[in-house]
Amino acid sequence: MVAAAVLAGTVICAYPSSAQPLTSSSSGSSTGHARLATGSWHAYSEPDWSGPEKTFSGNTGDCNYVGDNWNDRIRSARADGANTKVELWDNADCTGGSIVIDGSGYHSIGDWVSAYRVTS
Repeated sequence: MVAAAVLAGTVICAYPSSAQPLTSSSSGSSTGHARLATGSWHAYSEPDWSGPEKTFSGNTGDCNYVGDNWNDRIRSARADGANTKVELWDNADCTGGSIVIDGSGYHSIGDWVSAYRVTS
């Protein structure tokens, strides 16, 4: 039974380190490393893209916590750029419910956004 618990702990611990962020293909890279694509979006403290705002950015595929000052306080949001899409998540580890925002954004969001992930 102890061996099973150790094995189960190894599997659980190994999973996060094996997850890899999505990368964009690199062109002309002499090192052979792919560059991570990035994207950004604007969060607003009031509906209809008003009130104090903050710009968030991240690498494509990475889960990012919005920080204590913005956790559950985002009321509207929109992505930068015509092709940028961002998932807004209920939980800080990008689990739970989510919505996807793009350049047209969401004008009214409830008090639940804790994390985001740039998807394109």
